[in-house]
Amino acid sequence: MVYVYYMNTKKHSITKADDDPFISYQPVLWNPNPKDPGAVPIYSTKRDHGVGGIWKLCNLNDQVNDNKDTLDKTIISYKISHSEYPLFTGHDLFNSPYPYDTRAIGNLLGEIAERISRRVMKNFLKHFHKEGKTGGIFDKRFDPKNREDFIVQHTDNYILKIQKYPNLIILKHSGHGKYGYENIKELDGFFDYRYKGQRYILVLESKLEKINVDCNDLVENLFKPLKTLFPEAKFYYVLFSDKSSIYVKHQFEKRRQLRDLPIEIYKTLKSFNIGTLFFTFDEKRKDVDTMKDFLMLQYRTVRNLSHTIHGKTVISEKELTIFDGGETPHLKLVKDPHSGLWKEVQLHHKK
Repeated sequence: MVYVYYMNTKKHSITKADDDPFISYQPVLWNPNPKDPGAVPIYSTKRDHGVGGIWKLCNLNDQVNDNKDTLDKTIISYKISHSEYPLFTGHDLFNSPYPYDTRAIGNLLGEIAERISRRVMKNFLKHFHKEGKTGGIFDKRFDPKNREDFIVQHTDNYILKIQKYPNLIILKHSGHGKYGYENIKELDGFFDYRYKGQRYILVLESKLEKINVDCNDLVENLFKPLKTLFPEAKFYYVLFSDKSSIYVKHQFEKRRQLRDLPIEIYKTLKSFNIGTLFFTFDEKRKDVDTMKDFLMLQYRTVRNLSHTIHGKTVISEKELTIFDGGETPHLKLVKDPHSGLWKEVQLHHKK
C-alpha cells in the first residue's frame, strides 16, 4: 500500500483537499519508501508555526524602562517582526503566587514556556489568513479591569472561567467542595478563531522537554466539556514543546517523524474529531534557563526596593489603602478570601 504524502509549501496557504484552515499543519501518514512493499509508513508533519521570536533581558534602569513605575518596568521582552512585547514585568514579580527562587524552578520554567507559546500563537493566528480573524470568546459583560473569576461559558455540568488571566480552568459539577464544583482542567491558552463562518477553538498546552500528556484526560476533562460548552465549534489541540520531544531524531530534517506519544495523542483526538497541531519552541533549553535565572535575580532586586510615602495609611481586615500626601490613593491592596494573599487593585487615575 502506498500512502500519499502531500503538503502545500506556501506559507499560511490552505490546501484544497479540505476547507479546514489548519489541515496542512496536521500529521500525515505516508510511506517514505514507496518502492519498498515492506516499508513501514510513518506519521510526519511538514509545517511549524513559522513565527520567529527574539527574547531580551531588561534591567530596571534600561532605556525601555525610562519613566515607568517599578511595577510597569519590563523584565523580559519578546520581539516578533517589528513588534516588541513585555513577556515579564515588575508586576509579575510582585503578584506571583510563588517566589521566584529555587523552590519554584519548575513553576518558573513552565510559566516562561506558557508565555512564549501564547505570544507565538497570537501572532500566528493574527497573520494566518486574510479571511480569518481572532476574538469572540468574551461577550459584552467582560471587563478587562475586573477579569479574575469571570465566567466565560457555562452549562448545568461545566463552567469555563478565568482563574488568573489569561489562564482558564474548567469546573465540573460534582456536589463536592464549597460550591459543588471541582477543578478538572487548567488551560495554558485558549484561542477563538473564525474562518468562513466556522468557529475554531484552539487549546494550547506547553511542555518543556518531557511530554507527560494523558490522552484519556485530554478527552474526558478537556474536550468533552468544551464540546458541551461550545457545541458549534471545531477544536484543535496545540502542543508546544521542543523538537526532541515531538520528533524522532534520526533524519529529522528530512522526515520530521513523530515519536510514539505524539502519534497516540493525534490518533486519540482524531477519533473524537479533534485536530492536533505540534509546534516547537525556537528557544533552546539554555535560553529558558537564562531567562529563569534572570527572573530570580530581578525578583530579589525588585522585592528589596524600598519606597517612602508621606501620607496616611488606611488598614482594614480586607483592604489596605496608602495615600501619598493627598486624598488620592497611591496604592490599594485587597485580600483574597481564598488564598489569603494581598492583591493590588488597579487605580484608574494611575493608568
